[in-house]
Amino acid sequence: MENQKATQKTQSPDLEGEGNHTADRRYREGVERSVKGGKIEENAEEAARALDGPEGDELREAQEATRRGRPS
Repeated sequence: MENQKATQKTQSPDLEGEGNHTADRRYREGVERSVKGGKIEENAEEAARALDGPEGDELREAQEATRRGRPS
């Protein structure tokens, strides 16, 4: 129990523990803004062009690294 208290005292106040509620809230707010902004098709087309363009291989590698749990 003492070890847990010591750890809590030394952790950054930005650390939220298991499940980052702040990041979750920001993500959900961003999705909501995107949907309400009405540019879904435009953004999808832009993403498709990026995948077909010169940066496509790099984007696919980053996606695969993320799937494996290793951010690029």
